[in-house]
Amino acid sequence: LLFQCISSASGALINVTIDDTFGDMLTGQQFVYSPGNLWNAGQNCSVCLAKLDTSRLQNGTWHDSTFFPQAEDAPDPNVPTNASVNFFGTALYVYCVLAHTSSPLDGNTDMTFSIDGRVVRTFAEQPNGDLNFDYNDPVFSADNLPLGSHEFTLTNGHVNGNTSLVLFDYVVYT
Repeated sequence: LLFQCISSASGALINVTIDDTFGDMLTGQQFVYSPGNLWNAGQNCSVCLAKLDTSRLQNGTWHDSTFFPQAEDAPDPNVPTNASVNFFGTALYVYCVLAHTSSPLDGNTDMTFSIDGRVVRTFAEQPNGDLNFDYNDPVFSADNLPLGSHEFTLTNGHVNGNTSLVLFDYVVYT
């Protein structure tokens, strides 16, 4: 009811961006990356293989995480990584950069999306050999959420699954 009054008074819903690095400028909410040692701020990462054009990214930033299922040289093998944030709204849209190469970096992508602790969708894409990156790729959307507070989690990889790369940029909620 409160939402109806607000939207009727203002005449329109508003979209709010939560940046991977700077968070939500409206509420101050920040993403929580876990395990923290398996995520890198891409624009400052010297060991990351993905070198992106910062002019094509929200605020010039992104977060990079690779899930390694069974690699002896991996920092934490077989541990999926998570990016989580809280928001108040009725819709959510998630944007990543997709890599299509298999060398020098593995562009395989295997993500799971959860809202309020419930898995709602997956996104998987294998590399096709293209050397270009797809920027601002909408990898997930949910536009029929009940009005209220929600927790969103992006999970990269599955235990005993394949190597998976996530180049996370931002979300937009309404």
